This record gives sequence, structure tokens and C-alpha cells, in this order.
Amino acid sequence: MKIIVKLCLITICFWSCTTTNEHQSPTHNFVVNRIIILNEQNEVLMSREENVWATPSFVYDKRQYVKEALDSLSTAYGIKIKDVELRGLFSYKYDYHPYSTLRNYFVAKLDGGKLITPDGLAETKWIPIDQAIEKNTVTSIKQITKQILKYPRVVWGGSFMVSHVGDEHPTVIKENFYPLFSIDPN
Repeated sequence: MKIIVKLCLITICFWSCTTTNEHQSPTHNFVVNRIIILNEQNEVLMSREENVWATPSFVYDKRQYVKEALDSLSTAYGIKIKDVELRGLFSYKYDYHPYSTLRNYFVAKLDGGKLITPDGLAETKWIPIDQAIEKNTVTSIKQITKQILKYPRVVWGGSFMVSHVGDEHPTVIKENFYPLFSIDPN
């Protein structure tokens, strides 16, 4: 019996060490929430993980309401946010696995705090809008961020196909951006 238990433990340890994160090798459809945070100087919060620059995001996998999750994310960066608004709903399919993802994009304003770099990230900083858009290293994130910031009073939709070519994951727009609804400025 001890041998069976040891073999099971070794198998579980091996499996947990060799599995990748949910985003790289999912077993189901999932949701990613991304937030574009603007400070008073009209700069965008950007973070770098290895050589990838993008706006903050998280996989929606905890038992939290969306607002709680967005607050948890901003707290991880040492800041508070306000005036959170949904700005986009996008779908992604992949040519290398059968699952899809939904990507919700939010825009918020900085409401104080002191910026820190969360664990797992290499760097965070505030960058002027034009430079931040160009600094995005993921094509779809760059395109979506540009669309949202160029037309700030619209909630956008669109769809992307993601490929896997070597270490790269190029994306192609499959459904051009389309307005879901306009936001009343009052």
C-alpha cells in the first residue's frame, strides 16, 4: 500500500511541475479581464513580464465579483482606482487548442496610492498614451487599446484568431471592431 501511495504522490508532483498556466494550456474556456488605468497626466499604467509589455490583466478564476477582482488587481500594483467603465468585449479563438477566451476591457482613473511592481512582473511604469499604445508587444492588445482610447465613449466588440508559431502567438482580426453601445457622457 505504501508503494502505491508513494507512486501516486510522485505522479501528482511530476504532473504539477510539468503543467503550464491556464492561459497557455487551458482545459476549458475562460475570461481575461484587462484594465487601462489613466493617471492625472493622461499616462497609461503598463507592466512588463519578461519581454512582453501590456496593460494590467488577470484571469477571472477566483470567487470574486468583477469590481472586487479589479480592486484586487489595482491593490497588487499599490494603487486605488475609480470611475471604472467597461469599454470592450472581445472573443479569441486559437488554432492550437479547442478552447476560446473572452476578454473584457475596462478603463479606470487613478485614485491614489504608490505604484509598485507586483510579484511575477519585471517592471511597471506610467507611460504617455501614444507611447503606451506602441509599447504594447501583443498585436491584439495594441489594436484594442488604441481603439478604446481613440473612441472613449463607445463599448467595442471584435474577434481574433491566435496562432502559435515558434515562441510567438500572432493574432489576426476575424471580426473588425464594432460598437456594442455608446456611453452617455452625462
